[in-house]
Amino acid sequence: MVPAPFDGFLQSVAVEPNSEVVGGETVLATLETAELRLQLAEAKAEQATYLKQAAAGTRDFKTAEAMVARAQAEKTQARIDLLEYQIEHARIVSPMTGVVVKGDLKRQIGAPVKTGDVLFEVAPLEGLRAELSVPEDQIADVQVGQEGQLATTSFPDVRMALVVERINPVAEVVDQRNIFKVRVRLIDRDPRMRPGMEGVAKVDIGPRRYLWIWTRPIVNWVRMKLWI
Repeated sequence: MVPAPFDGFLQSVAVEPNSEVVGGETVLATLETAELRLQLAEAKAEQATYLKQAAAGTRDFKTAEAMVARAQAEKTQARIDLLEYQIEHARIVSPMTGVVVKGDLKRQIGAPVKTGDVLFEVAPLEGLRAELSVPEDQIADVQVGQEGQLATTSFPDVRMALVVERINPVAEVVDQRNIFKVRVRLIDRDPRMRPGMEGVAKVDIGPRRYLWIWTRPIVNWVRMKLWI
């Protein structure tokens, strides 16, 4: 997530969702700095005045006045440092190489933003993971290290190999069903894959007899009902 570095206004937006970006190089957007530069010039002039007052106080042996002026100059320097930091970070650069998944802001140029507002979301394409939703009655068969295949709705004819990396220990309720989230690593990711795609995955849990496959749901249901 790429947040706004300070309160300001959007000056320009250079990317949109699905744009590929390079970490540390691609500028996502810029914020207005005209007002900040005016404040910086004013602060520098104010600091120069305090420094002259401090020098004059030292020359005229007015120690107290010189100390007050130097303290004011140091306080102004802190303000100058903040303004320079904001101006330097007005160019919002992508923190990583990947693709923009959220941040359609080209129609909001000139709009105000607050410090911490999430402007963009960038997802890495290298090392892309997938998250499987496994029903509660099947999670016992899934183990870390198992392999399988995944096909997306966008490319149903492409089978991508996967390896189970992690199984969340706590179930979640989705569509009134208990499911477990299972994270898998894609071994041979198709370059057309993008974050947010959905599809179907199959995990190889080893050979089973057809009778076990066909009767398992009924057997489990009977065991639950009859407590056997």
